[in-house]
Amino acid sequence: MTTKERIMQESMKLFSVHGFAGVSVRSIAKEVGVENSALYKHFKNKQAIFDAIVDESQERFLQKYKELDFSRINTPKALEDLCITMFLYQTKDSWVTMFRRMLVMEMFKNPQMAEVYKHIFIDMPIQFQTKLFQSLIDQGKLRKGNAEVMSMELYSPFFLYHLVEEETQKLEPLLRQHVENFIHNYMEK
Repeated sequence: MTTKERIMQESMKLFSVHGFAGVSVRSIAKEVGVENSALYKHFKNKQAIFDAIVDESQERFLQKYKELDFSRINTPKALEDLCITMFLYQTKDSWVTMFRRMLVMEMFKNPQMAEVYKHIFIDMPIQFQTKLFQSLIDQGKLRKGNAEVMSMELYSPFFLYHLVEEETQKLEPLLRQHVENFIHNYMEK
């Protein structure tokens, strides 16, 4: 891991616990094990670190979406697996969970962070699912309807459980049942 990556990683850990205002450049440098001057070689200021974390997080989400082959989502089981894969990524990946926690802490203080949270954790998943569902509607695999509303319906329980710690063994079967109900209601027979 490069020094720049370590700075971002340790900053995210600190921001996700203490909030942006509660973290100093000095505390970040201390956690990374470098002098303040070394930190400034990579980032102009604390805000630049925060912005780099946001950019990196968005890139990670986009990369994860690219890894998933949406063209193969043509069976109920494939849709169910996709939903669970993304849910586990958003709730178990350490970078994503720290990022989400950091944004939740900051979004009530900073409207820009609220917009970033909305973009990554609400808009992006809904947009990807809407595109997928519209394609399935066009192929005759889903009943005709509003693909965006379908996306919102499917995603809502997943989104709700992003904010709370829940035992995966207890929650995953319920979420799978939710996807099965969705498929039962919308897939063409």
